[in-house]
Formats: sequence, structure tokens, C-alpha cells
Amino acid sequence: MEVFSNVIIALFIYILGIASPGPSNLAIAQTSIYAGRKAGVYFALGVTLGSFFWGICAASGLQPLLNKYSDILYILKILGGLYFLYLAYNSFKMLTKKEYKKVEIKESKNSYKKYFFSGIMMHLLNPKAIAVWIAIIAIALPNEQNSMSIYFPVILCLPFGIVIFIAYAFMFSNQRVVNKYFDFKKYIDSFVGVTFSLVGFKLLFDANK
Repeated sequence: MEVFSNVIIALFIYILGIASPGPSNLAIAQTSIYAGRKAGVYFALGVTLGSFFWGICAASGLQPLLNKYSDILYILKILGGLYFLYLAYNSFKMLTKKEYKKVEIKESKNSYKKYFFSGIMMHLLNPKAIAVWIAIIAIALPNEQNSMSIYFPVILCLPFGIVIFIAYAFMFSNQRVVNKYFDFKKYIDSFVGVTFSLVGFKLLFDANK
């Protein structure tokens, strides 16, 4: 019974974490707005796969590995910081583009594989995702180790991640939402750019500690 309640708490924390606005959700929203629903869905699936990868790693005992080989986390933070600054640059670049308030969403002609792999890379290069999963695993099964059951909370969280991330893609590829977005475009793009910049600089700063 205690294990079950712990898993529910961990699931609640996971849902709350991924549903609240963050770098991944902002990137999914921005991709859906500028490249269309299908591109947003592919990006969301990439983010989900990246998240699931770190979940499996955390359940497999990533923390001891990171403690033993600290250079791995250092490299991840450097790469992640640079990648988020690149995303921030793209967001600020959107401010220079003039768009009509009422627009038709056009599907991007670019390969959707590009968006899928971009979503994967965004999550793989985010060390915060590692820490979140380690915390979720610790909460879900604090007294169990070296057991296949430790993967249960990861498997349980996966479908919720898919639904929530794809929901962002659908919501921000809706004509009404997009039209409303363009009413506040410069403020939203500025917020996205600042958020990505702060995450990027924080990762670079943490790497040098």
C-alpha cells in the first residue's frame, strides 16, 4: 500500500512538472505555431522519448554513475547550455519578423524527422530532466533497489507525458489560439527567448562550479 501511494505521489509530481510551462512546452508551442500541428506533434514525441530515456537511466542507477564520472554531467551541462542559447537566439529572431495578426497555419515543408530529433536533443541536453527523474524514482520506490519493479513508475508516467506534450502541440496549432498568440506575439516571443536564455546561462554557470 505504501509503495502504491508513493507511485501516485511520484506520478502527480511528474504530471505537475511537465504540464507547467517550461522550456520543453514552450518549444512545442512555438514549433506548432510556426510549423504546424504535425511538426509540433513530432517535436512533442521527440521530447517524450528523450524524457523516457532519462527515466530509464534514472531507474537503472544513473546517479551513482554520475557521482563516479562527474565529467559526464559537466559535458551535458555545457552542451545543454549552448543548445538552449541557440533556442533563445531563434526565439529572439522571431521578434524581427513581421506577421499578420490573423494568419493561416501552414504546415512546414521541412522533414518532420528534423522536429522529432530536435525534441529528443532538447530533452537529452537538459540535465534538469535527469534530476527530476531521479527524484521521481526515489519517491516512488525509496526502499527498493535492483528490482524490475523500479521501472514501473517510468512506464506509468510515459503515457501521461505523451498525452500532455501532444496536447500542447494541438492547443498551439489551433487557429483561434494562434490568432490570439499573434496579438501578444512580441511579448510571448520575448518571454520564450528570456526563459531559454536563463536556462542556457544557468546550465553553463552550473557547469563551471
